Amino acid sequence: MITKKTYGGEMLLLSRLYRAGILVVLFSVSTRVCGGDFQTVLIGFTGPLSGISEMYGKSTANGAELAIEEANRTAFKIDGKRVVFRLVRMDDRGDPERAQQVAKLLVQAGVVGVIGSSNSTTTIAAAKVYAAAGIAQISPAATSRKYPELGYRSTFRTVGGDDEAAPYLADYVVHDLHANRIAVITNGSIFGAGIAAQFASVAKSNGATIVFYETVPLMEGNFDSLLKRIKEQDIDVIFFSGYSAQSSVIAQGMLRLDVKARLVTSMMGIVGQSFFVSAGTAGNGVFAQEPGLPFSKMPGWKKFEADYTQRFGLNMYGLTPFSYDATQVLIAAVRQANSLNTGRIVETLHQIRHRGLTGLISFDAKGNLKHPSFTIYEAQNQKWMALKSHTLR
Repeated sequence: MITKKTYGGEMLLLSRLYRAGILVVLFSVSTRVCGGDFQTVLIGFTGPLSGISEMYGKSTANGAELAIEEANRTAFKIDGKRVVFRLVRMDDRGDPERAQQVAKLLVQAGVVGVIGSSNSTTTIAAAKVYAAAGIAQISPAATSRKYPELGYRSTFRTVGGDDEAAPYLADYVVHDLHANRIAVITNGSIFGAGIAAQFASVAKSNGATIVFYETVPLMEGNFDSLLKRIKEQDIDVIFFSGYSAQSSVIAQGMLRLDVKARLVTSMMGIVGQSFFVSAGTAGNGVFAQEPGLPFSKMPGWKKFEADYTQRFGLNMYGLTPFSYDATQVLIAAVRQANSLNTGRIVETLHQIRHRGLTGLISFDAKGNLKHPSFTIYEAQNQKWMALKSHTLR
């Protein structure tokens, strides 16, 4: 679990991971520890660090890294030894089988907890591995109701769920956007299929007509033929539940093909400057629902944004702050438990009340975030404008 001063154990782990074909990055801590005895404590991160969601995955990893760097500036000891946290980034490529592989390797590495994964499908796939090892898994992105319903005491999430978000968004689309005819597209992932079904059900109960409902291949990258068919149906709103990179492709296709419908997305982390880098002016007019309050209303947002931009540049997504908070709350649990025993850390997380960047973080018995918030945004002139927020009580 602990590596003392030397990183020989980490180099052995790195060699094993390369042989297994897993991309992993072991980051050195930026804070130097001068004198005295210290111990390196590993925190795992797993997400898509390559492939279609690479930039999104790296952004959430960067959020975790920033939290660790901040924590290491404050001296903290367990059993008389200074604790220095270190992040192990692993690439699951958004693939559930690979997520299980990297979960087993992180357990072997002796991490005290894991941040990830970056979507519901991979998070759920790996949860059994972490639960069997008694290691806390805190997801900044798993919004599917299936995740907490697994029943593992080690599962947590710092975002609200689809079943809480979908009714709020569907009500907004029907009553505020006055959408009568809606097309629903999902990429068929656990997240995508789940929230698409819930959104469609609530929209129909509010009086809208679901004219078009289609599941596309998980990694689909060309939506032109689909958009041409939608264009012929006199659609008011296209609701898409899939990857953030796919949203950019759809937005560009709608502009190119002169599709007049509005594009609405939910809970996929597209809110951020990175969306406009990929979508360009086609992003203007897109609506997105994200977890949490508007950035400007998050306590400490200006400092976080400045620190993140200085350290990593502009690649920030809407879920990056939730990865930062997931890491912060894990570290807070280690400190509050005053232990590196993973079982004690898990139990402490069930009791913790941590004031993070995104608000107060505490969990119910299933690891759900208590009192989650959601905000609906519109892209206007290459900026995301918060339109409406809601907090569940």
